[in-house]
Amino acid sequence: MTLTNSLESRISRGKEAIRLAKERGMDISLWEDKLAKMEATALAQAQEVARRTRELLATRGWCLWQCSMLGGDIIAVVQDELVEGIPEGYQVYTEAELEELFWADVSEATLCLVHEAKKLAGAKVITGVTK
Repeated sequence: MTLTNSLESRISRGKEAIRLAKERGMDISLWEDKLAKMEATALAQAQEVARRTRELLATRGWCLWQCSMLGGDIIAVVQDELVEGIPEGYQVYTEAELEELFWADVSEATLCLVHEAKKLAGAKVITGVTK
């Protein structure tokens, strides 16, 4: 379990605990403060990943991500399809593909389906397709 996954899990459990405590009329102010700190930590971690990703894409054209939403699979994120030197054995996602998936606001199930299609058939995410 990665630190991020563990933190996400703790945040989720914290939200549920706060909801249950509210229902029982308990004082939840300390729990809300702790949850806010955990969420700030998660945001800081996400910002660091984004910074490091931008740095690696600018300097070598690719980077590796371990994705909890994809069952812990490691993917190669690349600037574009022309990037060379990508380690073998990883599913490749271009920045454009990831942007398309993000802006299309796909569900976790759809993301996993796309990932399987890339693994099994070398599928590519294209733009301009309506839902």
